[in-house]
Amino acid sequence: MPTTRVSGMWSGLRFVLALLGELLLTGGAVVGLFAAWLSFGQSPQPTAEQRQTVRAIQHAFRAGTAVPPGVVALIRIPALGAGWQYPVYEGTGTTALSRGLAHYTGTAGPGGRGNFAVAGHRSSGSGFEPLADLPDSVRVGDPIVVETAAAQYVYRITGTEQTGPSDVAVLRPDQGRHADPAPGLVTVTTCTPRYGSSGRFVVFGTLVSTTKAPVGQGVASRA
Repeated sequence: MPTTRVSGMWSGLRFVLALLGELLLTGGAVVGLFAAWLSFGQSPQPTAEQRQTVRAIQHAFRAGTAVPPGVVALIRIPALGAGWQYPVYEGTGTTALSRGLAHYTGTAGPGGRGNFAVAGHRSSGSGFEPLADLPDSVRVGDPIVVETAAAQYVYRITGTEQTGPSDVAVLRPDQGRHADPAPGLVTVTTCTPRYGSSGRFVVFGTLVSTTKAPVGQGVASRA
């Protein structure tokens, strides 16, 4: 790839990451301490409507029918709760972030060689905060399960870190830490502190198993 294209791509991702910080915090200043008080000790589990959306996507995966526009996968992080599961939508715009997690366009797809990188809210004016408890809940070795129509991919968390809001290195194929991209990697980012935008909390993982779906059938998500 020509040097100018590489430079342009990472400049674009740096802009996207900086913009994402603003999107993740849209309305955050409005809710402030009042929202913090309301949500203290609560686990951000999906609503009935969100669970219905997940079931509809799973049905489409298994039936081989069309999924809602923009859906890339379903993601499950058991450490965030037995019922925690959300769609992953393409792109990190406000629409994607208000409905689930968001896939950084230009990073690898689920199960692919490279870095499948996604982002999500810890705080928002709408109250949709699927990653609110992420820093306090996940540990090295915990699974991250990603489901598509083709397969179920299980990643294991290999580490976490806090970084700056414009650090796009974590989105690189090697996660900016010389990780081997060959098996497939996953990166989950969100803002930190919860009601601030001065940093990013990042979760890193590596692919440890793939369960292929039979032709014409998806893979049932396992607890």
